[in-house]
Amino acid sequence: MKFSLSINQQDYVADTQQGESIAITLLPNGLQPNHFGASACTSETLVAGDFIGDTKRGGSCNVNQLTIIPHCNGTHTESVSHIVNQLTPVYQAIDNNFFAAVLISVTPIAGRSSSDSYKPSIEPDNLIIDKAMLENSLSTYSNEELIGLIIRTLPNKQNKKSTVYDDEHYPPFITNDGMKYLVERQVKHLMVDFPSVDKMYDEGQLSNHRYFWNITLGEKDLNTHSQTNKTITEMVFIESSIKDGLYLCNLQVAKIETDAVPSNPTIFPLIKI
Repeated sequence: MKFSLSINQQDYVADTQQGESIAITLLPNGLQPNHFGASACTSETLVAGDFIGDTKRGGSCNVNQLTIIPHCNGTHTESVSHIVNQLTPVYQAIDNNFFAAVLISVTPIAGRSSSDSYKPSIEPDNLIIDKAMLENSLSTYSNEELIGLIIRTLPNKQNKKSTVYDDEHYPPFITNDGMKYLVERQVKHLMVDFPSVDKMYDEGQLSNHRYFWNITLGEKDLNTHSQTNKTITEMVFIESSIKDGLYLCNLQVAKIETDAVPSNPTIFPLIKI
């Protein structure tokens, strides 16, 4: 099947057979990425009375019970409800599952190398993605092409699929100036290959999340200017064989009434016609 679409007055075709998932395959009870010291995703056989959900143990069918923390156990998409009292389920925050998305590759730099700001503060050795880096990577793209933004960090090692992020494996993050720039560019669906757009230990401020959704710093309630139709997807993985550029993205999420769910963003190359 092929889609025909127009973006920024340019016509394209996207072939559904050429789609590439940028989600990390989650292996319950196995190697998997992890953030903030959370419990790993696990799977166990459902046992209820005489019923055993395991055909290897004589059961009529296989029924597993999954225990998962979406924010910490792999590729997930979150809504503004991650940081506020009001519930906007993730699926309700996506008004169109298909949208234009730009993939860029950036090499995070040491905090000491940038004049950008962040709340609470940037440590000299923190690895950051700053405004100048984003401006340089996105200068040739229009806002219409930037409905979605996918950030791949370099080096693009395969161990991102199973890294346990901690003090010894401290993840990069976006500066506040960088996030404000993405807001100015009207990015609606931000996807990154690290566990959080915010610094891992940030005193609970989540300043980038708040700037992205237009939530007052320090507040936990929506306001009249909050952007509830935007999402953040974290811990994606983009194979190095996938080139930077403009794609059609299909952001697939489970229809669960919660603030974060496992997700499967899939991107399709766009061919000009």
